Amino acid sequence: MRTPSTKALAVLAGLGSLMLFACRGKSEHPVEGSYATVSESEWTIILSLEAGGRAEILVESWAPGEYESRSAEKTLGRWRREGNMIILDYEGRTDRLAYVPELSLSVLGYEGGAPGLRQSGTFSERSILRDQPLWKLPHRFGPPPRPR
Repeated sequence: MRTPSTKALAVLAGLGSLMLFACRGKSEHPVEGSYATVSESEWTIILSLEAGGRAEILVESWAPGEYESRSAEKTLGRWRREGNMIILDYEGRTDRLAYVPELSLSVLGYEGGAPGLRQSGTFSERSILRDQPLWKLPHRFGPPPRPR
């Protein structure tokens, strides 16, 4: 029986590493970008995850019918990824958000899903995000369809 040469083994190992890297790259979704809540009331939250671990939470609120004169409050923080979890640290708080490639749109009255984040486990009473689902921007869903 003939044994493979060292060169052949090195080539096979290199191909295996490339295949593993390619498969791993496809399984991890890019999470950088902005995510927003969708509300029927007078507020919205936008979470931006920037390259390098910088995070910004923007909370906008307004009086009924006064969207143009809304107020905005920014909170800066840091984030890191651990598998499909996003660990967000800001102002002495930590939120653990699960990245979901198809976060259900049923709470909005739609079928299907879109990429998003949802709070995982318990969260601080002082959490800005609370248990609000956040969908990656830009999203193409508006108000729920009207009943016929």
